[in-house]
Amino acid sequence: MTDTLRPPRTGVRAANAAAVLAVIRREGPLSRAAIGEHTGLSMPTVSRQVAALIEIGLLREFPELVPAGAIGRPRVPIDLDDTVFAACGVHIGVSTTTYGLADLRGNLLDSEEIPTPPGSAEDALAHIAGKVRSFLRRWSRRTVVGIGLASGGLVDTERGLLDHERLGWHRVPAADLLHRATGYPVHLDGHVAAMANAELLFGWGPRVSSLLYFYAREVVGMVLAVDGSLHRGPGGGGSIAHLPIGGDTRCPCGSTGCLEATVADRTVAENAVRQGVVAEPDIRLVRAAARAGEPAAQRLLADRAAALGRAVGLLRDALNPDRVVLGGQAITDPAERLPDLLHAFATTTTLPGADIVSVTRFGPTLQATAACTGLLNRLFDHPLDLLEPAPRSEPPARKAPTR
Repeated sequence: MTDTLRPPRTGVRAANAAAVLAVIRREGPLSRAAIGEHTGLSMPTVSRQVAALIEIGLLREFPELVPAGAIGRPRVPIDLDDTVFAACGVHIGVSTTTYGLADLRGNLLDSEEIPTPPGSAEDALAHIAGKVRSFLRRWSRRTVVGIGLASGGLVDTERGLLDHERLGWHRVPAADLLHRATGYPVHLDGHVAAMANAELLFGWGPRVSSLLYFYAREVVGMVLAVDGSLHRGPGGGGSIAHLPIGGDTRCPCGSTGCLEATVADRTVAENAVRQGVVAEPDIRLVRAAARAGEPAAQRLLADRAAALGRAVGLLRDALNPDRVVLGGQAITDPAERLPDLLHAFATTTTLPGADIVSVTRFGPTLQATAACTGLLNRLFDHPLDLLEPAPRSEPPARKAPTR
């Protein structure tokens, strides 16, 4: 089984189209002459690529932006047309599955959450597919380019296979199953890689040469990006679940002080039950108790924030990126614990400059937005693939409008 996206177009024309689209995304709106200056392409080449991308529905002219009183042939600005295409994203979490739809600028148009279905992977994905089909029927005015599927666990993007120990899924052909159930091409990726990709496309990525993305919620993960590309080692990304950050929490691996076992939502909630702070192991109850002024709940969340800060400091020293971006509800909810994390980071890192840490701008929409970006990234890198869209069985294909 493989990722259900077909092989991308290659060649000079495809590369030129991607270059034009990239500079407009980064600098637009731009005139054709300005596009040529930024890309180094000749004016005839720019004109051909702009015409093709307008025909597809990715770009459009904005004559209303021509300066009043301009002399000579007007240089009509070109910019993204974010009204035609959209990418669907599905994020499968341990307890919650989120799906949504994003436009070409990464703006989330709509999203929904459901409990992650129990049972076999086949049954769970069939249930999710039914929800996604119903969701997308409400957006028939958009041309959906496909589905980005993001999940924790071990992901084989090339083959579309997913291993998720917490869900009991082993070598599941997740991309193919979701493709067959929805009719859309599906791109599978690890959820932390998808979140880092969202940051590369729509966050800090265009402004720095190297970026470390760090995520924590029920699981932890990190991805390093250099010059706009995610580093992927053999078999996918690495793991920081067992990064030793100190403490007496026992990990399933048999050691104590492993990062994920220490900071996971379930660990904090179970500790809160043992200390009599809450009656059920639910992180939401712990947060509510902390907001109500319960000292033990506040201490548990502060200790977790400090552990996260130490981990980020260790990783920063090892990789020395230009920027560190933090994401995940263990970091952003509650936000008042962020100073504890930053203080622990500053006292752990040995490199100069402790002000390189930022929190992702995506907030609670992070999972849904990130899942969509795998398809958006593919579209931006290979826009001419839309000239011959892959066949879909359901829902029916809808052509982009001719402009």
